[in-house]
Amino acid sequence: MTIKKLLKIDLQGLVMLGVVIAMKIILGRFSFGPAIVKVGLGFIGSVMLGYLFGPIWGAVGGCISDLVSSALFGNQGGFFIGFTLTAMAGPFIYGLFFYQKPVKIWRIIVATLLVTLIVNIGMNTLWVHFLYGMNLKAALIQRAPKELIVPWIQMFIDYFVLQAISRVKIKK
Repeated sequence: MTIKKLLKIDLQGLVMLGVVIAMKIILGRFSFGPAIVKVGLGFIGSVMLGYLFGPIWGAVGGCISDLVSSALFGNQGGFFIGFTLTAMAGPFIYGLFFYQKPVKIWRIIVATLLVTLIVNIGMNTLWVHFLYGMNLKAALIQRAPKELIVPWIQMFIDYFVLQAISRVKIKK
């Protein structure tokens, strides 16, 4: 697939992108736990962005959703560009595995584990270290139980979300 084809989007696609971004923002509001170990539903929006719009537009949608969410609701500790990069990386990875590809269990497992390792454990732990001055090892130890349990639940939810989206014919 060429870059030109990945970047092409029409007005209807932009409107749909806006709708999915709004869904991601709303789903992201349903979360609990402290900032260091927050658990929420925002990942569903990231999966939808990657599946429907691919890695490039998915990352753009992730960026926009983070910026709009920060503007509307604020962030604990203020705005931090690192979390915007995180919001872009998730849909990018999901887009690499799901965009214009059949829904397969192995894709869901690999994509979710990569997002968990690169984004949640790697990037987010680094941002928590920068923001709160927390020792990296201590941050990893606090975040480890969540990152060992939550991805498996996410895979289950991802499967049903992707099955539902793939059955609905959405024009982009």
